[in-house]
Amino acid sequence: MSSNTFRRTVIGAVAVAGALSLAACNSGESASVTTPAGQTTTTSSAAPKTSTTTESSAPETSTTTTEPSETTTSEASETSTSEATKPATGPTEVSDPDGTFKLGEPAVIKDDDDVYRLTPTSLEVAPASDYNEARLKKANGTVYYLKFDVTPIKVKSSYFGTNSINGLFFHPEIGASVKNAKRVYGDTDACESDSKKLAAGETGSSCYIYQIPGAKVSNVVYNDYDHNIRWTK
Repeated sequence: MSSNTFRRTVIGAVAVAGALSLAACNSGESASVTTPAGQTTTTSSAAPKTSTTTESSAPETSTTTTEPSETTTSEASETSTSEATKPATGPTEVSDPDGTFKLGEPAVIKDDDDVYRLTPTSLEVAPASDYNEARLKKANGTVYYLKFDVTPIKVKSSYFGTNSINGLFFHPEIGASVKNAKRVYGDTDACESDSKKLAAGETGSSCYIYQIPGAKVSNVVYNDYDHNIRWTK
């Protein structure tokens, strides 16, 4: 595959946070969900766990950031590679759920019965050659590649892998006024989303793709009901 094309396109509607809209399945329709009431943060809003097709308003408690919708514009890789794993080193104690780190520093997150170390290694702007006007129009926003390492420390779920990190919780930090930010499923030559299963203590690497309109984004967040972790440059 040349570096200026995305792999096979499939459009699908999935859960979104706040009042951001997304493409409905194979159509120009839009859908959104309501952010749960009572979630107060100072930097970002919490992503909902269920989706709906009713229109919603912006979260009342968010002051600076919202979360991206998810759309699918390419086929996710289902193959695993040995190159995606590496020896695990780093902290094992659960981090402050409201902690702030530098990009490249690990945070340890407890998600239900799983505990894992998450390290965003880079947030890159995609090259102009990776846009495809038929599938991913540059006019819809800047495409970012969020690359990261993940290491399960204690695993209770039946499967934990490099693609187990929820892209609605872990994403570039987006201003509350930004509309139509989205996650793009799939791969480019510069950003491959690996699906390798990881054992406790094994580190894997992956990359998620986002398209965000507006001003340049430089920070990363992990923001769910229990965490509001930020990584800054």
